[in-house]
Amino acid sequence: MRKLAVYLYGQTVLSTIHKLAGKFPEIDGYGEIQKSFLCPGGEVMNAAMLLSGLGLSTAIGGPHWGTETADVLGRYAEQYGIDTSGIVRDPNFAGLRDLILVDDRYRTVFGTFGAYFSHEPHRWSEPDAAAIRAAQVVAIDPYFRSATDTTGRLAVEAGKPYVTLDCPHDGFLHRHAAANIVSGEYRRSAYAGIATVDLLAQYAENSTGLTIFTAGSGLILCARRGTPVVAIEPYRVEAVSTLGAGDTFRAGVVFGIVKGWPDERIVRFASALAALLCTRLPIADNVPTLAEVEAFMATTPTKA
Repeated sequence: MRKLAVYLYGQTVLSTIHKLAGKFPEIDGYGEIQKSFLCPGGEVMNAAMLLSGLGLSTAIGGPHWGTETADVLGRYAEQYGIDTSGIVRDPNFAGLRDLILVDDRYRTVFGTFGAYFSHEPHRWSEPDAAAIRAAQVVAIDPYFRSATDTTGRLAVEAGKPYVTLDCPHDGFLHRHAAANIVSGEYRRSAYAGIATVDLLAQYAENSTGLTIFTAGSGLILCARRGTPVVAIEPYRVEAVSTLGAGDTFRAGVVFGIVKGWPDERIVRFASALAALLCTRLPIADNVPTLAEVEAFMATTPTKA
């Protein structure tokens, strides 16, 4: 297999996005739809498009593409030069879709993910060992049961650094990760009642990699075992939508690791990429170049 910059294993989905003209309406109220989009989504597909736009070669694996999703997903993958040879086109599966309502601050997702992940046999491919060996860096979503663990173990066996997100502090995936990005949403659900500083200490102690705690527009905290916590202010923008901000942040972390940057530079770049994409909708049609991100960082203040 040709040499890759990044192999990504995880979620790809076809999204219908409705951007509201104003704020979310009250229950039983009315909301005006300003614009609608049909485009790829999911943590891995979003990150692959972004990394490709930043000049890196990418390959993906994960959910089967179905009769209602393969055409659009494939068209965007071809546009961005994403290698999809590890994706199964399933003629007996409609495909994984979601519907998302967004305003400038919030997003609400409607999907069938519960049914998808409980279906047997499962409709996702196993990770591509050859692609992992060919890649400089691997990105892994934590949702795909044994396939997730296999991806992590293959990366460790091949000596490849990997970046993951929202996985527990005491699991294999976190312990061996080059970076684990843990969102505020995940922490509130999985670790309710544990102080942020105490939880970050547990994460840092259980890995030699970088742990990053994000909090939407709030302070970003990162730490490694035996080193002080670093707090980084996010960039200030007038958001069009926050949809995909977490996917974008992870793409920035992956990019920085590929480039061999130090931790603080990685986190600042990831924060800038996420903030820049919050001014655009959807990600699939608005992927920035590296020059655009660098210009944004040079001219945009961080949060006061």
